[in-house]
Amino acid sequence: MKKISYIIVFIVIIIIVVFFFIPSPKKNYTQHLTLTTVDSSHAVIVIKNKTPHTIQFNFSLNGKFYASLNDFIRKNIHSTESEQMAVNLFDAQIHALVHENLYNDWKFLPLTILNSRGFAICGKQSELFCQMMYNAGYPTRTLWLDGHVVSEVYFQDAWHLFDTDRKTYFQQNGKILSYRELINNPSLFNTAGFKKYMANLTTISDKYTLHFITTKNNKFIKITHSNKDTFLLSIPSSAAFIFPFPPDYKTDFFPYNSKAKLFLPKGFDDVVTNPLILINAEGRGEIKINKKTFKIPEELEWMQAQLFLSKQFIEHIHVKALSDSFALVYMLNPLFSDIHTKNNFFINASDSLSVNMIQYSITSLTSLKSTHIETLNNYAPFSFDLAEHIHISDVTNFDELYNHSLKEYCLMKGLDSVKIKKRLYLLGKVFNDTLKKYDEMPVFYSVLSIVMYGTDEDFKNLMLSQYKYRHYAKLVSDYKKRYSSKKHSHAVP
Repeated sequence: MKKISYIIVFIVIIIIVVFFFIPSPKKNYTQHLTLTTVDSSHAVIVIKNKTPHTIQFNFSLNGKFYASLNDFIRKNIHSTESEQMAVNLFDAQIHALVHENLYNDWKFLPLTILNSRGFAICGKQSELFCQMMYNAGYPTRTLWLDGHVVSEVYFQDAWHLFDTDRKTYFQQNGKILSYRELINNPSLFNTAGFKKYMANLTTISDKYTLHFITTKNNKFIKITHSNKDTFLLSIPSSAAFIFPFPPDYKTDFFPYNSKAKLFLPKGFDDVVTNPLILINAEGRGEIKINKKTFKIPEELEWMQAQLFLSKQFIEHIHVKALSDSFALVYMLNPLFSDIHTKNNFFINASDSLSVNMIQYSITSLTSLKSTHIETLNNYAPFSFDLAEHIHISDVTNFDELYNHSLKEYCLMKGLDSVKIKKRLYLLGKVFNDTLKKYDEMPVFYSVLSIVMYGTDEDFKNLMLSQYKYRHYAKLVSDYKKRYSSKKHSHAVP
């Protein structure tokens, strides 16, 4: 009897310890909100952590920003029929990403590509599409061509080719064709028909067809791993995560993406972990990346060059905030970041977070609103028309281009030749007055369509973006020289 009493007392003690001394695990904090604003162009969402510990979270804005690849699949498949499922995911991806090779050397990071970059070139885009289709239950493989990469998906007892980078696939009698069917009859490449996308311009060139029919170096790589990465952000105690801010040509490394800012409290000295691409910092502090410490703001551009040259994505960054309102600035996919008058917002977190929408005043000196690459699709019809009428393979500079072809084209289309000649002069200055750099000529027609038909704002944005590219190309080159020798100190020159 005494033994049973001891057992009962022991059990009671265990129960008391469990319930009163060991904290029970907290359930995830989830919240569905409707956020409204009268001025969507100057509205941001503010997420604050008022707890004494770091909270992990992810979110969705109007159905965009994805917690996982499977989340992307669930939200974008609208059919149970295999071909339509593939087309659904193809359409979703080509409206989520544009062609750009910045940070392309980093390893395959599906959710960072989708949610933060918003861009990739053919290799990463093809692997992403194959991985999504594999997760959806279909055999997939990437096809590495001579200078290009595409995807193939197996359904209805056959392979079907998709080119997400060039936003196209090829059909005959309503059937999506395979690689083998295309190279056996190269004329089938003319069935693309996606002329509403600027990226599809390259498919009309002989060079595009040559990628496929030069089969000597072409190889298939099957996708067999199921990607299980998750998009999980961290917000430290007393910090605020605020987004989306518009791009700024004067301060941004890549002036197309919208931005999120993580404001850290003064005195913060710890590691910040986020699956977003760091592109800037505001305020006064220190940031340690790859064993190098950069003083902010004095060494901000050196930090940006280090991030750009990193061999892989840096997720864990040590930060010391030395001023109030010190912020890490991250890149966001601008195609996911639009604020509307009425917005559906969902947040999933490890603890409660404060969420609201506020209006902000613009403090940037940049007067132009940046034109994202996707906006160029508005000029796609003009680009295809220019490709049909203008031939640039036999000219070497912009003066020759105008005198041999564009002057007559302006008369035919009733365009302002004086304004266009002035624009060509400015563009020639940026490109050192040569056209030799355009080894894939159709790409140039996208630039030329802005010169010929673009608004003044879009043309200025085109010029500024080209200037920005050249500025950071020089910065990166200078950075390589700076750290190529161990004799250099880390002081700012």
